[in-house]
Amino acid sequence: MVTTAGIDCGKCFLDVAVVFSGDKIRVANTPDGHQNLVAWLARRGVAFVGLEASGGYERPIRDALRTAGVSVRIFDPARVRYFAKAKGQRAKNDTIDAALIAEFTASQVAPATTPPDPAREELAGLIKARRLLVDKRVDLRHASAGAPAMAQAALEEAVKGLTSAIEALDAEIRSRVTAQPELADRVAALQTAPGVGPVVATTLAILLPELGKTTGERISALVGVAPFDHDSGQSHGQRHIAGGRADVRHTLYIAAEVAATHCKGAIADFYVQLKGRGKPSKVALTACMRKLIVRLNAMLAKGRTWEADPT
Repeated sequence: MVTTAGIDCGKCFLDVAVVFSGDKIRVANTPDGHQNLVAWLARRGVAFVGLEASGGYERPIRDALRTAGVSVRIFDPARVRYFAKAKGQRAKNDTIDAALIAEFTASQVAPATTPPDPAREELAGLIKARRLLVDKRVDLRHASAGAPAMAQAALEEAVKGLTSAIEALDAEIRSRVTAQPELADRVAALQTAPGVGPVVATTLAILLPELGKTTGERISALVGVAPFDHDSGQSHGQRHIAGGRADVRHTLYIAAEVAATHCKGAIADFYVQLKGRGKPSKVALTACMRKLIVRLNAMLAKGRTWEADPT
């Protein structure tokens, strides 16, 4: 058996547990703490470590472990929490979580993982920051509608500041994309599809690096637009989408809505067909999202543009 450990990552500390042995340690989430942890794990023969995605707090120790030759896998926190519920474990703290992550990691088949791309992660951070600023700008504009005159002036000033920040991020993102020819080509190819503008194309290329490198079924599940069965015996329940990457799904929805209702072509025709069969608009648009991402995936896999892709 491969000796496995789990790490609960916080801003200041890392809580670590080795599966089945009961060995535990807490170290600072600092470069010195990372080196101490690498040595501690090596003394115990740990070859595989599981981490929860923790908003970026896990990245420094992930990189330190991989540099030291330790296999690392990042898990969706929801999966670990479901594992705890299946065990009937209700208690939760950093030490318990570390042991739980270690046990969950030991139960998983470890697929081959590609090393992280620091440049892509930096761009992903810029894109997510841009999304936050855009959302805040929308909130402020809505709040300004019924506000007193003095409040409207203050809100409009804040909107101008957010707009300037968004434009600065846009310029930086464009500059970084242009500096990577392969990425720039992917972004340009994606923009040949209906409804896909520069922001959507860049978001898909950065936040969904698997695009064009996997199956249509898997890419749909990664985005969260794959309908899952809900059947039991003779009962056939309604299919629902679930999970996936929220930022990508939000962006894809915008693209699909534009392609379905403001453009001509396969996506618009598909939308009209679904509406003609009595499908609600939201259901029809979700189906269009899936069709769009599957076709984009096939398009990139073949190194083609949308115009060259058969309808």
